[in-house]
Amino acid sequence: MSEVSATESADADGARASGLTATAASRDRPSRRSVLLIGEGQLADATRRSLESGGAAVTSLRDPSDSDVRDALEPGADSAVVIARSDVAALRFALGVAYVSPGLPLLVTIFSRRMAAEVEATVQNVRVISMGDIVAPPLAGPCLDPDLLAVAGPPGDRFGAKVGEGESAPSRAPLDAPSPGWAARAVRRVESIVQPFDASARILMLGLAGVLAVLLVETIGTSVALGVPIVEALYTSAKVVVTVGPSPPGDQAPEWFKLFATIAMLLALGFTAVLTAGLVDRLLDRRLTGIFGRAAVPRRGHAVVVGLGQVGFRLCQLLRQLGVPVVAVERDPDADNIARAKDEKIPVVVGSGGDGRLLRRLSLDRARALASVTSDELENIAIAVAARAVRRDLHIALRAGDGEATDEIRALFGIGVVRDVDRIAGTALAAIALGSDVREAFPYEGTMYLVDARGEIEAFATVRAADRERAG
Repeated sequence: MSEVSATESADADGARASGLTATAASRDRPSRRSVLLIGEGQLADATRRSLESGGAAVTSLRDPSDSDVRDALEPGADSAVVIARSDVAALRFALGVAYVSPGLPLLVTIFSRRMAAEVEATVQNVRVISMGDIVAPPLAGPCLDPDLLAVAGPPGDRFGAKVGEGESAPSRAPLDAPSPGWAARAVRRVESIVQPFDASARILMLGLAGVLAVLLVETIGTSVALGVPIVEALYTSAKVVVTVGPSPPGDQAPEWFKLFATIAMLLALGFTAVLTAGLVDRLLDRRLTGIFGRAAVPRRGHAVVVGLGQVGFRLCQLLRQLGVPVVAVERDPDADNIARAKDEKIPVVVGSGGDGRLLRRLSLDRARALASVTSDELENIAIAVAARAVRRDLHIALRAGDGEATDEIRALFGIGVVRDVDRIAGTALAAIALGSDVREAFPYEGTMYLVDARGEIEAFATVRAADRERAG
């Protein structure tokens, strides 16, 4: 279906003066759904294109004032979509739309779940969703299995979207998410403790292991050599190691034992200094990883997520819900989501995801997957190539477009599964604005597929597809 201009020249001049652009409209086609789109950037552009391909008449406002919003809504609109980089800007535009046109179906992108809940409780007929929530499922799928197009469904009832043998379109498939038992989890915890990532943690664990080893050897030596009960030997050895008291059995021991005890005390003194240095460093330094527990950097069967923006943070949360240990890599030490990750005990490593040495330190050779989801497409590709150099058979998912450069590099290096997150999110937002109850979206063979609240999978209906259907 060909697109026609929505405004006459005089109206277009006035719209340009106020920042209003009618991208697709149709005064003589009342059946078309009219949508007001507020926002700028790649996601807003992708949403506009999807709305137009779905047959909507779209009026776009990039950075409107209240009067611009009022003028755009005056002719009437079926729904409105607000897309902004910051939650504050999205909230401001959403409140402006709700004030001008109370009850108008409104779709808003807000990342903070707390703010989203407040907006949904305050504004009538609004749905709040974040880009990260939309695109995390199609990125998590390839992290579990390269043939898995996406993860769908609510927690506790998740399933996979996959093209089965002999099928031409995606369908529901059982989700083979990892569910390690207590023994596997215990092994992972021990590995994280024995091989800590941070230098301060390594120093701390070295000092602690040294002190305990000296205490054990001296206890056994005192008990065996001098015939002292094991409990008394442990008590006297501990007093010597922590320098709070003498060792009466040792004072009456032969000279060779005194020499042994002297060496043990000197070793204990050195290891105590190392332990103290590591402890002070841990207390004073900014700690983004732990030594044990959920905040420790995993060493086996984990996923490395490079980029801790909205997409990366939501992907870390989803993978954790699926039972996959995660570690995030972020170049900017002052990134907003680092504090959120720390609150949720997601380990974060500050550095470049394209650094092969860092990837090896993250045990990428024993990892389950790597997801590169920074906002820089070329950086994501470089990270994927670097990860391939460390491990050839690693599951890799990356955020990139469908441009020629991506296709060429993917053909040369086999960089993994590529997801155009702007197109995925834009299609989902457009479908919601057009009246669909969409929960997830994912691409397959150039077509975008939607998953609704009932778990049904269907292709996004475009105007051209509908025309072909009618012609057939």
